[in-house]
Amino acid sequence: PPATAAEPECVLGQGVTDTSIKFGSSQPLTGNLAALGEQASLALNATAKRINDGGGINGRMIEVVIQDDGFDTEKAVVNADFFVNREEVFAVWASIGSAPTVAVLPIHNEAGVMTLFPWAQDSSIYDREANPYFFSLNPSGYAQAFAYSEYFGNEFDLGGEEAKVAVLSLSTPDGQEAVQGFRDGAAGQWETASQTWERDATTYQPQLLAMADAGVTDVYTVVGDTQFAQIINEANQVGLEARFWGTNAVVTTNITDLAGELAEGALGVTVMAGLNEDSPGINLFKEEMTAVGAEEADLSSASLLAYSGGLALEEGLRVAGDCLNADSLAEAFISLSDFDTGGIMAPINFDPATGLGNQGAIVQEIIDGVWTRIN
Repeated sequence: PPATAAEPECVLGQGVTDTSIKFGSSQPLTGNLAALGEQASLALNATAKRINDGGGINGRMIEVVIQDDGFDTEKAVVNADFFVNREEVFAVWASIGSAPTVAVLPIHNEAGVMTLFPWAQDSSIYDREANPYFFSLNPSGYAQAFAYSEYFGNEFDLGGEEAKVAVLSLSTPDGQEAVQGFRDGAAGQWETASQTWERDATTYQPQLLAMADAGVTDVYTVVGDTQFAQIINEANQVGLEARFWGTNAVVTTNITDLAGELAEGALGVTVMAGLNEDSPGINLFKEEMTAVGAEEADLSSASLLAYSGGLALEEGLRVAGDCLNADSLAEAFISLSDFDTGGIMAPINFDPATGLGNQGAIVQEIIDGVWTRIN
C-alpha cells in the first residue's frame, strides 16, 4: 500500500505546556498612571479566573506575571528581557503606553513572543509585516483624534458659537500623531493655541492660561483620568471656560469624584461602550471584576480594554487548538469573524495587515454626573 504522509509534529510555543500558558504584563503600577495599571491588572486577573474556573482552555490554565514599569521605557525594556529570557512567557498582554510598547516590540519580535492588546496608540506599531505577532483592539491616537475631529466638525452641535479648538497632548511622537489626526479631520479648521505637556508634568496651568488668552472654546486632551480631572479643576482656577474632551482613558468614575460638578458636560471619544450601559458584556465585566476584588473606581476604560482583549484571547486560544504557538494563535485571530464582545465594542475582525481588530468610535458625555453615550 502507498505510504501515508506523517502529520507534522506539533511544536508548542515558549511558555506553553500541556497544562498551562504563561503570560507577562508590564504595567505602570507606580507613578502618574498607577491607577490605570492597577485597573488593567485586575482585568487580567478576572480573565484568568474565568478561564481557570472553567477548567482552562484545552486543559491549559492561565498564569499571568505582572511587572511594574512606572510608565518608563527603560524599565519596560528590563521587563521585556525578564519576560522573554527568565519567565519565558508565551505573550505579553495588555501593557500600557505607546512609548514602552514601541521600545519592547523588537525584543518580543526577535524571541517570537506575542504582543497582545496593549493600550498603545503609536501608528508605527500597527504593521504586522514588521510586528507579525502584534494584535490590538485600540486604534491609533491619530485615528481616535481624527474620529473626534470629524464628529466635532460634522455632527456636534456647537450651539451657534464660533469654535476655537486646542489640542493638549504629550510632547511625544504619538502625541503629535494625535494632533495631526485632529488637523486632518473636519474640525482642524478651528484649531488654535494647541499645547503639549511633558510626561512628568505636575500642573497644566501654563498651557491652560495660553488657551484662555486665545479664547479657546473646546480642549481635546490626550491624558489619563486623574490628569483629565486635574485639567478641569485647573481650568476653573485660571478662568478658562471651555468644553473638555478626552479619549478612552478619561471615561471613569474618577472624573466626577475628583472634579465634582465641574466635570458636568465633559466628553469622551472612545472605542468602547460606556460603563453605565446595560449590555451583556458590560454587565459580565462588572460581575467578573467584582469577583477579583475590584471596586467601582477600578471599572474604567483601562480595565475594560484589558478585559475585552481577554475575551478575544480566550476565543483565539480555543480556535488555535491543542498545538498552541505564536503562529497558530495569530492564524486563529485572523480567522475570527465579527466576534461579539456583548456590546462592549464593535464586532471584532482583525486586519491581517495591521493586527487591529476594532475600528469603532463612541462619544460619551457626563450628564447628571454619569458618563452617558450620546452617539
